[in-house]
Amino acid sequence: MAEHGENRVIIVGAGPGDPELLTVRGAAAIREADVILYDCGTVEPVLALASERAAIVRVDRSPYETGKGRREQTPMIVAIREHREKGLRVVRLKTGDPALFGGEVDEGDVLTRLGIPWAVIPGISAGAAAASAYALPISRKFESDAVLNIIAATITDDFALIRDAARLLGHGATVVFYMATANLPGILRVFREEGVADGTPVVAVSKAGWPGEAFVRTTLDKLGREEFSAVLPEPVVYHIGRYVRVRNVPVGSKELSSKIAESAG
Repeated sequence: MAEHGENRVIIVGAGPGDPELLTVRGAAAIREADVILYDCGTVEPVLALASERAAIVRVDRSPYETGKGRREQTPMIVAIREHREKGLRVVRLKTGDPALFGGEVDEGDVLTRLGIPWAVIPGISAGAAAASAYALPISRKFESDAVLNIIAATITDDFALIRDAARLLGHGATVVFYMATANLPGILRVFREEGVADGTPVVAVSKAGWPGEAFVRTTLDKLGREEFSAVLPEPVVYHIGRYVRVRNVPVGSKELSSKIAESAG
């Protein structure tokens, strides 16, 4: 591959989990790697593509660190440096698409400061995989071309971004939430305050692209943290918008809408 010509570190998007959703280019990089580094179990199914001679190393995840010099000492950066200095071809696997939410940008910036060339091979995000698998119309030609991806594990802006998302929903946009289950009560409260219709469609997909994939189709007024936590295993990606509806059910996926309704009732 051209990326390896300068012994670049290759950051590969592994997609949502299903090896068949890995890009051809990503698969080639994995096969050619001498060392494969990863820190999230979601990518493990694609490791079967690795060469028998390749070293596969799971690296401890570290909390996000700021400040000059600190990022250079994270376990992943240290591991990349150690293996590359031996002249080995290093692949760093990332879940989903590396560009989504800036994960590879942070590490790439550090590698650049260290004088280490790098390249990124894109992957399919869980939201995109779910939208295509269930044929969700997340945009509508001539009416709404906006899709907003939000990671909602930690909300530090007093829900200001969620209020903006509510306004976009009013214009027909689709909002895709990642890691949002714990913050659903606050998100729903803000949506109600901003006048988002209770009947706005929601499709929540659990373990998109993984064995055991399941989904729920419901509406905003029926969403609830406890019900979803009990029935839909994480990770869950939520698609919310006036045009969202399931038009295809992937083979092997289970619909759990009735169980959510029972729990809510």
